[in-house]
Amino acid sequence: MNLRSIARPFVYCRIQSGREALFWHDNWTGLGPLISLSGANGPRELGVRSLATVSESISDGAWSLPTGRHRIIQLIKACLPPTPPVLSTTDASDKFLWRNSLDSEPGQFSASKTWQTLNPAPPLVPWHQSIWFKVRIPKHAFQAWVTVLNRLPTRDRLRQWGSNVSATCLLCNNHDEDRDHLFFRCSFSREVWDVFFSHASFNPPQQFEPIINWLPSSSPNRKLRTICNLLVQALVYALWKERNLRLHTSKSRPSLLIVKECKVILKAKLIGLDRALLPAISRRLQQSSSVNESYLQLWFRYFDA
Repeated sequence: MNLRSIARPFVYCRIQSGREALFWHDNWTGLGPLISLSGANGPRELGVRSLATVSESISDGAWSLPTGRHRIIQLIKACLPPTPPVLSTTDASDKFLWRNSLDSEPGQFSASKTWQTLNPAPPLVPWHQSIWFKVRIPKHAFQAWVTVLNRLPTRDRLRQWGSNVSATCLLCNNHDEDRDHLFFRCSFSREVWDVFFSHASFNPPQQFEPIINWLPSSSPNRKLRTICNLLVQALVYALWKERNLRLHTSKSRPSLLIVKECKVILKAKLIGLDRALLPAISRRLQQSSSVNESYLQLWFRYFDA
């Protein structure tokens, strides 16, 4: 019963005999139940009882309705088709059909389409392609998504929640820890970033949201943009992992070890991407443009010279 009001707009009645469809309460015109347009006074003003069927309002192939000028009468007449539906003289029942969306034709029920109609997706955020790109590493993308939403339990947020914790950054022990400091302004983090983004072709911003917005235009080369996306997410993942390692085990690793770990992960990923592109690469061996260089070649040229 609680779902009736939600489901009602999706149900459409296709008239056959007109003996099952209710004139006021079923959606047989495509405009919804007529009672919702006329209000409770509709049946009295139109002279059609509340539980009348569609067939009761048709006589000799024409609408059997009053000719008054009352606002409700004129409204209902405007909602009805000019000529009544042709009623079946057989025992054919009126057909109640489901519409998967309010602007679609009645047809086969689809749970997924109905869900999408009832729960419309919010508009895409401008950074969605920088996080959820096709060849992402899932755990890195998830970490980047949580970070761009600023939902990580960094120490500044823990203190805002009332936790009695030190405000000092776990990576450098010199400044207060917040998202942008931890990943970009921290001296330890900068050592890691500077190893990879030392080439003159790249000058990424040193704040999280700006760097995410920078990624789609980081290079005119599609493969280089992909590498930048993978690299930024890998660094965010590795730095947060190191931060938590120091928090929970009191152990720390040098920045060069973080760099080495990221290189291993990225090279393994890029080798896989190159293998997936081998047929296309073999067809373009005659071309020397950098656009046709492999992911790994571009990696060594720009990030791991």
